[in-house]
Amino acid sequence: MRVAVKKPRIEVEITGQGVELVKEAIQMVYGTAEVVAEKAIDIRKTAWWEKGEKSAHPGQVLWTYRDNAGLTLEQVSAKCGIAVSHLSAMENGKRTIGPKTARKLGHAFDIDHRMFL
Repeated sequence: MRVAVKKPRIEVEITGQGVELVKEAIQMVYGTAEVVAEKAIDIRKTAWWEKGEKSAHPGQVLWTYRDNAGLTLEQVSAKCGIAVSHLSAMENGKRTIGPKTARKLGHAFDIDHRMFL
């Protein structure tokens, strides 16, 4: 679903459960909202994604996964056996993430370890 509202123009794409509820809420707030169904695009193939991917360092990836999981540095440390100070330094770009550490982090977050390399 794509929603376009004039003044200011807002574009939102929503998929999954609850789309109809969101659509109704938007139309209540913005009575003139136009809801247009279009084919979804893969965000990983957009220029925005590619730009962010080039500028992101592995520590930002680590922070994003940790934040999305709602975990503290201490909790991640307990899951993967990496010192809190090292995790913090990685997130802040002051310490690199090597292959061995990436494997530990990948296991802790249940994702492909190459996300951290």
